Amino acid sequence: MRHTGTLYLSKTSPQASTARCGAFQLQMLLYDRLGTHHIEPWRVTWTGRSAQRFWLEHAPMLKPGAALVVELERAQIHTLHCRPPRSELLATVMSCALVPSRSKVAAYG
Repeated sequence: MRHTGTLYLSKTSPQASTARCGAFQLQMLLYDRLGTHHIEPWRVTWTGRSAQRFWLEHAPMLKPGAALVVELERAQIHTLHCRPPRSELLATVMSCALVPSRSKVAAYG
């Protein structure tokens, strides 16, 4: 099943690394804001050339709260063993696009 929507970058910085297969890999913690006091964490992994291009082009703009339109697959719930227990959704990124900040939109409008 695939999931598509707008998620927001958390305060945790994105991590660029190399996957076991040697390909570029980007990991991000994103939030789905479901309400004023309810957010759902998504820990996503994106592997390959498209992830590397995205990282090289947008790394300086990936700040906490940045909006991303993502298409995800293979979502599964992972429960963290802490007190109190918390859950995250893990998923693989199929595509990702950075939503321009409002200040940039206003400057071009």
